[in-house]
Amino acid sequence: MPELTVSVDDRFDVPRAYFADAGVWRQELEKVFRHSWLLVGHESEVPAPGDYVTRKMGTDEVILVRTEAGELQVLLNACTHRGTLLCKADIGNSSHFRCGYHGWTFGNDGTLRGVPRGRELYGKDFDKSSLGLRAARVSSFHGLVFATFDTELCSLAEYLGDMAFYLECMLGVSAAGTDAPYGSFRFTHLGNWKLEADNLAGDGYHLRHAHRAGFEMGLMGAQAGAVEGVCVQFEHGHALRAQRTAVDDDQPRAFPGYPEDRWPEIEQQLSPEQARMFAHSTVVHGLVYPNMAFVHTPRAGGFDAGETDAAMLQVRLFNPLGVNETEELNWLVTPADYPEEWKLSAFKTMQRQHGATAFFESDDLENFRRMLQVNGGVETGHQVPANFDLARDVAPFTPWFDGPGSVVGADISEVNQRWFYRTYLAAMEDRA
Repeated sequence: MPELTVSVDDRFDVPRAYFADAGVWRQELEKVFRHSWLLVGHESEVPAPGDYVTRKMGTDEVILVRTEAGELQVLLNACTHRGTLLCKADIGNSSHFRCGYHGWTFGNDGTLRGVPRGRELYGKDFDKSSLGLRAARVSSFHGLVFATFDTELCSLAEYLGDMAFYLECMLGVSAAGTDAPYGSFRFTHLGNWKLEADNLAGDGYHLRHAHRAGFEMGLMGAQAGAVEGVCVQFEHGHALRAQRTAVDDDQPRAFPGYPEDRWPEIEQQLSPEQARMFAHSTVVHGLVYPNMAFVHTPRAGGFDAGETDAAMLQVRLFNPLGVNETEELNWLVTPADYPEEWKLSAFKTMQRQHGATAFFESDDLENFRRMLQVNGGVETGHQVPANFDLARDVAPFTPWFDGPGSVVGADISEVNQRWFYRTYLAAMEDRA
């Protein structure tokens, strides 16, 4: 396996082979993904008993289902007889799942219910109870559903840790909870999954270059003005970058993109420090390690006259289908009780900025493809490392809020990327 190195002159270098080596990818699936809480969906995607969606955890096929008893389950989507893919549909409703190979039938809670000619062929003492579908541990956070097959991993609450403070600023603004009103959007692209992770963990450096056309078009509106920002790191590898419009602290709080008549509820739902952090915010984006990211932005001046102002929160998941191919799923997550007009406006903002063919997303995907084109080279992969030295020495800084995590006063930095790779390397080495 390629070595992650910090050279004698204190440079932080990552061998590019880490992004192109199939052996590294295979180890990641076991050492990183199997021992993490992974996002699988949103509760609103499976509201009724029997509702299900099929997803991936790393490269494992799983079913997120609401059982007849109303409980959420995440089941391996593989028959326990010969391992055949059990459920082939992306979404649906069913009380059971039947294998198309030998007809074994499972309830939507994973229990094995029927085996053709079971007593005749297996004998009267055949015990079906030990042959149910493998179930993951499942836990939700403000509607987001996470799962893990690691029975010894800490709880989701402990895993998220102080990152929850910041996630709640976006997910906890309404007492009605959250909704994913348009479901998920799935596509695949060329590029290693870690490129997307370090991009969304806190890369503010590329914005004015990779996304120059979007800024020149005015896509970011007032958000492109004077801002101040921070980068924050957390235990377990999570990180975020947050910006706000530069304002005096005694200025009345505003929550851009949210209906003004909802501002009092936002203040009530959030803690005083969360409200201070979230007020006047522009872009907030980050990574829940290893492969869930989020982007929050107020609506940035629109294309449609009279369109409702609406903040956009996109939650995304990127699964490593291979060393050079990534599956991405996106959700628009909104307060559940906000008007449909507001949700639609937020959706349009997401599709313009971060949909599969959107202004910003297409810029990033093209750069990931170009990196793929060169990272597999013998000389490039092993002799010309990727460099993450930006803003290694940041001056002391007191942010505008008193929040948890390791807060660095640098809007443009690579401190979050360094944190991601340190966490990643520790996982790869600890389980060697």
